[in-house]
Amino acid sequence: MNIPTQGRVSLPVALNWHFEPRCNYRCKFCFAHFADIEEKSDYPIPKLYADLYTRSVRKITFVGGEPMLDRRIDHRITLAAEMGFTTCLVTNGTKVTPRWLDKMRVHLHWIGFSIDASNDHLHALIGRGRAGEIKKGYSKHLERSLVSWNAAKVLGYNLKLNTVVCRHNRYDNMSELVARLAPDRWKVFQALPIKGENDHVWDELEISSEEFSAWVSRHRHLLPVVESNDLMTGSYCMLDGKLRFYNNVGGEFKHSTPIPEVGMDRAWAEIESMFSDDVFSGRGGIWSWEVTK
Repeated sequence: MNIPTQGRVSLPVALNWHFEPRCNYRCKFCFAHFADIEEKSDYPIPKLYADLYTRSVRKITFVGGEPMLDRRIDHRITLAAEMGFTTCLVTNGTKVTPRWLDKMRVHLHWIGFSIDASNDHLHALIGRGRAGEIKKGYSKHLERSLVSWNAAKVLGYNLKLNTVVCRHNRYDNMSELVARLAPDRWKVFQALPIKGENDHVWDELEISSEEFSAWVSRHRHLLPVVESNDLMTGSYCMLDGKLRFYNNVGGEFKHSTPIPEVGMDRAWAEIESMFSDDVFSGRGGIWSWEVTK
C-alpha cells in the first residue's frame, strides 16, 4: 500500500481496536466492559484504515469484549489485510469454528486465544466461561479452546496464547499444557486493576508482585512474554467502539474525543501524552509479527 504520510501525526505501529463492547464471558478481572457504549460508531472503515496506515500503524489487533460477536468481523479483518495491515484476533474461542478458520486463513495472520489455567475448575473461579456456566459454578472454557486451537494449528495459523495471572490461579502450573499447545508467542499479564471496571472485585483478584514473579519463574523455561502492571500502563495504543483513543492513567481509563467528531490527529493529540514509547518498546511492543506460515 503506497499512501503519502507527509504532514500527518505518527501513531504507534501497533493498535488494539476494542470495537465490540459485548462479551458472552464473565471474567472477573476484565477491564474492558465498555458500559458507556450503547451504540458503536458507523464511521467508514476504509477511511479509518487509510488514516491509520498514513499515520504509521501496521498491525491491528481486533479485541473486545468478544470480537467474534460482531457480525462484521470477517469484513473488518479482510479489509485490513487487503490494505496492508498485519491482522490479529484475540478471542475466547466460543465462535471460532473450523469452517470459519478455513475461510479466514488468507486474511487473518495471527489468532490469540485466552487461556488462564491448566484446568476448568480454576477458570470457573476466575469467571472465564459462558455467563450461564459461571452462574451455575462451572466452565468448559479449556475444553472448547483446545478444539479451536487444534483446528487453527492444523490450518497453519500463527498462534498466540494470552494468560492473565490473578489470586485464583497464582499457584497453578501451566507448563505441561503450554508445552503441548506450543504457541508461537505466549503473553502473560499480571491482573490489572482499573477503576470502574474490576475494582469492585479486586479484593478477590489482587496478586502481589512477588506472587506474580513466582508464577513467572515457574514457567520461565517456556519463554513467556511477561507484562507486569507497570509495563501495561500507558504502553498500548487503544481504540474503542466509539472510535475514541484511550489509555490507563493512574488506574483509570481516560478517553479522547471520538475521531468522527474531531479527526484522528486531534483525537490522538488529546491522549498522546498518556502513551510512553519507552514503555511500549520495553515491554516488547514491537516484535516479529510478519506472517511466517
